[in-house]
Amino acid sequence: MNQHLNPVFNILLPSLEKEGVDCWVFGGVGVAAYAGEFIRPNGDVDTFVKEIDFNKARAVLNKVCESNSYRLIPHIPAVGRPKLDIKINGKERFSVMPIYVKDNAVDFKFGDVTDHYPLEILDKVERNIDGNKFFTPSNKYIKQIFINHLKDRTDKISRPKIRTDISKRIVIISNGKMSFLNFSRFIILNAKYTEQIERKSQMI
Repeated sequence: MNQHLNPVFNILLPSLEKEGVDCWVFGGVGVAAYAGEFIRPNGDVDTFVKEIDFNKARAVLNKVCESNSYRLIPHIPAVGRPKLDIKINGKERFSVMPIYVKDNAVDFKFGDVTDHYPLEILDKVERNIDGNKFFTPSNKYIKQIFINHLKDRTDKISRPKIRTDISKRIVIISNGKMSFLNFSRFIILNAKYTEQIERKSQMI
């Protein structure tokens, strides 16, 4: 499963590591790391790097893309968080976004929303799924990023095309203890109350 992501695991991620750019996988493949196996076909691999490494990551990836006929697509807005996408054989397979390290916190920016995490989220955990080696945050933060993203984007809960995917991820991060319906109700009812969501996430 996910052989189409081999260039990401075999070329893109190793190229960044070789040049000293720390890179963490999150999103769907991050949840797969939490599970210890791929749980579905993943379209792409979402990653983040420190803001101070973002331009270096762009330069490294640009060189790799030129050598392998991939297409690097930078999204650099005048205001807001930038992002890099890479298309392989015409399909988006890899993305990189910066995270912002401050005194005692790390900021994740998604659109107009900023989520705050402790520096502990930058601890690198090595994963190996089907021979594909990569790094992620710890399971605790894979779960928290996922919960916060749904909290910030409650519209996704009602979108049929991604409802099944979200359901699978919820089963994984809750160890089978919470259904999609109960989780979505919780998220919707408590979207404005971050402390309640954080307390609830500790129970999952």
